[in-house]
Amino acid sequence: MTHSLYTSKRIFRWISLLLCLILIGSLLCACSSSSKPIKPSEQDLKVVGTCEGYEVYYEELRYVTLAFRDELAARYGKDIWTDPEKTAKYLPILKEKVETGLTINYAILSLCRDMNIDPEEKAIQDAVQEMIDETVADLGGRDKYIDMLEQLYMTDHFVRFTLATDLCETELIYVMMDLEMVIKSEKDFLPYALDNENFCATYHVYIGNDAGDDIEKNRARAEEAYQKLISGTPIKELIGSSYNEDVYSTGTPYHFTYGEYDVAYEQAAFALEIGEHSGVVECEDGFYIIERQPLSEAYITANLTELLKRYQYAQAELLIEEQRAQLKIEWNDYGASLDLLAMK
Repeated sequence: MTHSLYTSKRIFRWISLLLCLILIGSLLCACSSSSKPIKPSEQDLKVVGTCEGYEVYYEELRYVTLAFRDELAARYGKDIWTDPEKTAKYLPILKEKVETGLTINYAILSLCRDMNIDPEEKAIQDAVQEMIDETVADLGGRDKYIDMLEQLYMTDHFVRFTLATDLCETELIYVMMDLEMVIKSEKDFLPYALDNENFCATYHVYIGNDAGDDIEKNRARAEEAYQKLISGTPIKELIGSSYNEDVYSTGTPYHFTYGEYDVAYEQAAFALEIGEHSGVVECEDGFYIIERQPLSEAYITANLTELLKRYQYAQAELLIEEQRAQLKIEWNDYGASLDLLAMK
């Protein structure tokens, strides 16, 4: 399994990872032609509810539902949607994930509305069009682009909406800097980053929950690694062993601030004293055993620009999550009548 702890936080932003799959490599491609918007069907634009005054369309509900349905089936078995007993267990989880997934875009949009950032402004729409043009060219043409959308349960209209929303999030970070809601300069950021209250450095052993894995076996494997740690095996030795599935592990500890990683990982890490290790920590993507390390001034100084960008982004993520937690989808009669397991 390839794994980067930094991207694990982004798993929560379900749309971003799939857009990366669509757009991968496209930024290297130049394209002068314009790919016109593909008109959505009447079904795709049926309103299923509202969130913060924004209409929620069927195309978005369908994408979120099918993506999370596949994710849960890959993790817990394909029969979870055919076995009545298992369906009764996992359907509430699916519904919760759908609600959460749907509110993320509207948390961003409502914050941007409050800060006078308009997703329809020309600069944002031009950037969206450029990314679509590059994607179509990179995939080999409009037909291949349409095929890709179908494979990912998406529509061109929904992709454009989400790209515009992601660009608005970037604009949100700049506004936060202007309003002094986040640190802007590297000079001011350095003492912040060197404070153990703000930043954390960790080593960890990672056992991932890949598609089709027996999660309880993974948990037992993580507990086995933990027993070796408390019996005296140094964590660096465990990192280099077959227990650890994080191929990005290096000799340098991970350095991060709040809002970058999985919440459970962050809470466990910041609760540790320097040199102390956690028990087995269960996160969205698997199990971790964490040992806190001293912050490296040399590493922070050498990577200050990147750490500052990550900090700024993390602050925006925390603000978005705070906003999202207050939102809910107000389903209309049509939306409330839909069977999530019957969607195709």
